[in-house]
Amino acid sequence: MNRTNLPPVPFPVQRLLCFALIMGMAIYAIVVAVVLEQNDGKGLARQPIPVLDTVASTTAVAFAMGALLVRSLLHRQAELREANARTGMRFLATLVPLAMIEGACLLALTAWLLNGERVPNLVTALVLLALAIYIVPFRDPDSAG
Repeated sequence: MNRTNLPPVPFPVQRLLCFALIMGMAIYAIVVAVVLEQNDGKGLARQPIPVLDTVASTTAVAFAMGALLVRSLLHRQAELREANARTGMRFLATLVPLAMIEGACLLALTAWLLNGERVPNLVTALVLLALAIYIVPFRDPDSAG
């Protein structure tokens, strides 16, 4: 393997890894919801941290836009490569944005856990989760048909 080509990752493995990242976000959201339900909807912070809501929302917008930009740039690079290298680059074009989205999503969920505010934190996390699901390919782009 030379340094410019990534090894091909079979598409079922790619899907499994993407599914694991998405499920990690979803399961953490469920854990936060259960903890808050047990705490009568009150956040775990002694006093609400209003700046955390702003930081989580701002980070979400920046990371979502960055993830879409990175995805677009990596997809363009993938199209310039030969078959095996293209497969690896396409996977990277999904994996890197998913990791970016996951970080912002987990921050929003943690803000919800600490402050107990569904708006904007839970809403932000759900939008990011939807974006993560949207960017995951459900069929192999290299398959015929």
